[in-house]
Amino acid sequence: MRKVHPPAIVASICLAATIIPAAAHAADQGFYVGLGTGQMVTSDPVAAGGGALLDERSTSWRGFAGYRLGLIPILDFAAEAGYRSFGSAKATVGGVDAEYKTSGFDGALFAIFPLLGFDLFGKAGMLRYDLDRNWGGSTSSFSGTAPMYGVGAGFRVWRLGVRVEYERFDIDQLKGLDGATLSATFRF
Repeated sequence: MRKVHPPAIVASICLAATIIPAAAHAADQGFYVGLGTGQMVTSDPVAAGGGALLDERSTSWRGFAGYRLGLIPILDFAAEAGYRSFGSAKATVGGVDAEYKTSGFDGALFAIFPLLGFDLFGKAGMLRYDLDRNWGGSTSSFSGTAPMYGVGAGFRVWRLGVRVEYERFDIDQLKGLDGATLSATFRF
């Protein structure tokens, strides 16, 4: 009968514990594309001097592409760029019909914490936006850049992934623009 040595078992387990996650992690690097939809909340006073507050939901969508580095197993990084439409937030507030339409191009850097097929991440970037604001039939258009940031979680199997994220956009002409997005991704 062959005798098994406990140090050999421990060494084998430690080796497997480092090789398997590293191999799975390396498979996650590369280019990816995705589509997402969600709910955004636009908040803004609908009159000069503060007045009544529009706080309305709209359905948003976005398309994006990115690259995930896959450098080290416990912390990963990615860069992503895309286009998004925040939809149309409209309501009658304080007797004034108001409608906000926002869209734009964004770019962000991600810090990702992978854990057995799941990802937890934080992101920060910039949005190049166009905003059309209509108050009682009078339309104003704005454009500019705004910081964006968010947090999220994702799950991936083979080349497919699903993620949910919360994002905030600090547009100067709005009191607030934030919301949640559910996206599907495909890695090449």
